[in-house]
Amino acid sequence: MTYDLITTCLQRELQTHYLRLHHLPNLNALLSAVENNKIDILLINSSCLFDGFFHETEIRKMLSVICPHQRTVTVLFAQNMKPVLLRKMVSSGMNILISPHDTAHELLSALTKAIASPHAEPYISQTIKELLQHSSDELTTKEWEVLNLINQGYSLSQIASKKCRAMSTVSTQKRKAMDKLHLANESELQRFLHQNTFFNH
Repeated sequence: MTYDLITTCLQRELQTHYLRLHHLPNLNALLSAVENNKIDILLINSSCLFDGFFHETEIRKMLSVICPHQRTVTVLFAQNMKPVLLRKMVSSGMNILISPHDTAHELLSALTKAIASPHAEPYISQTIKELLQHSSDELTTKEWEVLNLINQGYSLSQIASKKCRAMSTVSTQKRKAMDKLHLANESELQRFLHQNTFFNH
C-alpha cells in the first residue's frame, strides 16, 4: 500500500473531495499540525520512525503529543518489528496497528470505525495479531542486562569484566537472548536494540 493509493481509496470510500495528503518536512511541522487540529489521520511507517534519522527525545515527544490527541487518528504501519516490541507498541496509544502486507480494504474499515468511535479500543490487524501470537521465551534479567550494555556500547569482554563473569558466559547469554528474540544476525540485533530503547523509560 502506498500513501497515494490510501488517499485515493479513502476519498472514494468516505465520499469526500476534501481529503489531502501532506508530507510534512520535519517533526516540528508535524507536531504543530497535530496540535492545531490540522490533521485528521496520521500515517506513520515504523521503518521511518526508527531508522536512526530521529533522535530518541524527538520520537518520545512525538508519541506523547500525537497518541493522546483525540481529534487525530493515528495509524502505525508496523514493519520489521519483533513481537516483543509490537506488544509494547499496542499500549503506546496508537489507534490502528497494521502491516504493509494487509489490504487497503482492512485499513479503510479500521479507519472508518476509528473516525466514528474515537474512544474505541485500538484496532490490530489480523497480520499483526498473528505476529503477536508468535511465542518467544522471556529473557532472563542477566540476558536483558547483556543486551542493554551492548546497546550502551560495551563490548562482550568489557561486559564480562564489568559484571565479573566469564567471557564465555556473556557470549552465551547474548546468543540465547538473540535466539529467544528470533534475531538472526548483528544487524537485526542493532535494529531491535534501537527500537526497544523507546519503550524502556
